[in-house]
Amino acid sequence: MKNLFHIIAFFFPSPINVWFHRLAGSSIGKHTNIHPGVLLWVNNLELKDYAIIKFGSIINARTLKLGQKSSIGFFTLVNGVDDLIIKDACVIGARSMINCDKSVTFEYYSGNGPLCCIYTHGSFLPVTEGYHSIFAPVIIKEKVWIQMNCKIGPGVTVGEGSVILPGTVLVENIEPNKMVVGDPAKLTKVPLLRKAMSDEKIKDFAIEILSKYCEWSNEYNLTNWKFENGVLTLNPKRNKLSVCVDCEADIVIFTESGKKREGIYFNLRDLKTDNTRHPEKLKLEQYMRLHYGLTFLE
Repeated sequence: MKNLFHIIAFFFPSPINVWFHRLAGSSIGKHTNIHPGVLLWVNNLELKDYAIIKFGSIINARTLKLGQKSSIGFFTLVNGVDDLIIKDACVIGARSMINCDKSVTFEYYSGNGPLCCIYTHGSFLPVTEGYHSIFAPVIIKEKVWIQMNCKIGPGVTVGEGSVILPGTVLVENIEPNKMVVGDPAKLTKVPLLRKAMSDEKIKDFAIEILSKYCEWSNEYNLTNWKFENGVLTLNPKRNKLSVCVDCEADIVIFTESGKKREGIYFNLRDLKTDNTRHPEKLKLEQYMRLHYGLTFLE
């Protein structure tokens, strides 16, 4: 009966397909979005709040766990008998291929670009004739970005904070905070130096976000927003809405760790936000994720 519900869900858009998956015993949070044409052939399904699985994805695995505000891109193929664990704020790029004969784990705020392949097994030619066979899990640590068209082999762990450049082939572990490019014959590993923004710089950065967002919306959405004296004023459906940094407004961007409020807010230090679903808030949040890599959790 569980598999029947999964098959029926394939033909329906969200939220109807979400309802069918819940009937199958899946744990699905609020505001999740499963596109039509998605087949989830899994024994254990857990989708947290705001998770997205996009059209054309086929996932055949023992377990799929997709964290808060994480997404699986268009036409992704997952196949295997083990688990795919994707934690909060992760992105799986379009047309990825993930083999789960052993477990694959993406830890917090990690992800891969389109056309990437991850394999947990290397077995085809006969071991009786001296060929090797390997089955081992793949672990992508926190805040790792694997760019487009990369290949990752079985048993690889990519260390926290590393960046893998396009077209790289990985068959060995990568230490934390490395920038990696190349193939196994001439693998190049360069230290990735990162420095968090100072308090003064992060406030200037927040103001820059609002300025650029105003310009972007006016150009591509044909809005008539104003950005003056550090305050962005937008006019959705003739109801004025204000956005500013560390001040009173309808939407506030905080730059100090721990700051929050009852209304709509984003905290650039903690990457936290409130749980409201105001349309203009969601548009700004989507813009910051796309243009600055900022994903805000509740």
